[in-house]
Amino acid sequence: MTVPRPDYDRRSGRDPKTVPATAAGVVWPGLCRALVFLGIGAALLALLFECRGYLLSGLYLDHIEGNVVIAGWQYLQGGALYGLDAGIPRLATYYGPLAYLAPLPPLLLLGPSVAASKLTSVLALAATIAAMGFHFFRQRPREAAAPAFLILVAGLLLFSPVSFWVRSDPLETLLVALAVAAASSRKRGWRVGACIGLAVNLKLHAFAYFLPLLVDLCCRDGRRALLVAASLAGLTFILPFFAPGIDFGDYIQSLAAQVGGRTPSPGLLAAVVPLLLLLLIPIAVPLAAWEQPREARIYGLAALATAALLLYPATFPGAGPYHFLPLVPVLADVRSRLRSAGPADLLPVAIVVLGCVTAHRVLHDLAVNRNAAAVSAAALRLVRDSPVRPVEIGYGDSLPSYEAAQLSRTVLVLNAYPVSFDAQVLMELKEIGIDGSARWVPELTRCRVRRWLVPKGEAPFALRSFFYDGRMLFDDKFRRAFLANYKRVDSTGPFDVWDCAHPS
Repeated sequence: MTVPRPDYDRRSGRDPKTVPATAAGVVWPGLCRALVFLGIGAALLALLFECRGYLLSGLYLDHIEGNVVIAGWQYLQGGALYGLDAGIPRLATYYGPLAYLAPLPPLLLLGPSVAASKLTSVLALAATIAAMGFHFFRQRPREAAAPAFLILVAGLLLFSPVSFWVRSDPLETLLVALAVAAASSRKRGWRVGACIGLAVNLKLHAFAYFLPLLVDLCCRDGRRALLVAASLAGLTFILPFFAPGIDFGDYIQSLAAQVGGRTPSPGLLAAVVPLLLLLLIPIAVPLAAWEQPREARIYGLAALATAALLLYPATFPGAGPYHFLPLVPVLADVRSRLRSAGPADLLPVAIVVLGCVTAHRVLHDLAVNRNAAAVSAAALRLVRDSPVRPVEIGYGDSLPSYEAAQLSRTVLVLNAYPVSFDAQVLMELKEIGIDGSARWVPELTRCRVRRWLVPKGEAPFALRSFFYDGRMLFDDKFRRAFLANYKRVDSTGPFDVWDCAHPS
């Protein structure tokens, strides 16, 4: 199919009848063009409001964010990043060392605070948008760049707050975006390889997001380019493990314990597949309905195959659709190479609408949970005024108090009060059949922790595994040991204070 392009004659002198009907060559109806730019503006504005509210809130939006910050900050104070405690992993995430190290620069430059700990991930989101925008509007005519950029910002908004929270996902997305932009440079093999190595150091399965880029690289430069990329990826991945306190063996053991104890849950497909289809239709429709350039078709099919492959990690217990977030820059880049998708180009506008609903929910959650910041401030005051050490944050029986406790732990660590007891880790271990609370029974008997701050009015350590199967997180032996060795001595602010019942 070809279309006349009189303006093309003036620029190139070529016969318009020979010009292929790319997205750049199709004159968009005014309404469609307006909707695309309206969608881009709405998505960027919603992301801006979300990030502003997030940075100023003093809160985290997920119970793992604080643990990422704690692990990195305690490593900076001389602790080991990984390790086993009585054969049980000290950390219970899938993350490589870079995920814990990335939040540290703003903490060092601006001082330790919850707000500073968020800057790296928020800046990663901004850098992703900037890098992809520069790539599209430099490499493609505006008519092709706009729908591709719409897919990018719509996807980032749809997966918020994952696109800017303090976990590995925003950084993985940035590295994929940088690899996409680097794929048009002369040294693309080296640059793509470096991005792969860094991403895999964030999360081991992150190499999957780069598979379409590797296919494209092979089509352009041959198999030797893959060898170059693989070599630099391996070197870049291994470098952080040469730092003191980051042991590769401990990392592999901890990762194997987590991954080996889980299997995908088919029940999650109902939550994962609809969102995936929303992202893929703007790519699948032009691939199926129009004749496309060979390289673009291969690149697009590789992206679709990668999305299907990612269903595996996305359906692990505790996972979800956000595992597709780092693939969004690739999907947007595929769209920029395809001929016009017609009405399918407007589907990302619907994604923006859905994303705005998500953004409203995020801002609502920040407003509803703002009391958690006051709870963490109270915890810090109580620990500073405590005549005994160490003091740990205990847990009650509700989800709001659990989330406030996770934030309080982070605030204490950033203010030089170490913590070691963590219900989130126990929750992850419980999911793979390990009772992490059992090893704490002797610690309770010896009163190693002299004082516990437990949410006021709640049953101590009656917490359930809210994010999994709802089972009791602490068994009867743990709770009996606590009640036998500690007594409530005060009730102040949002906490009941429990001290060791034994004489010093």
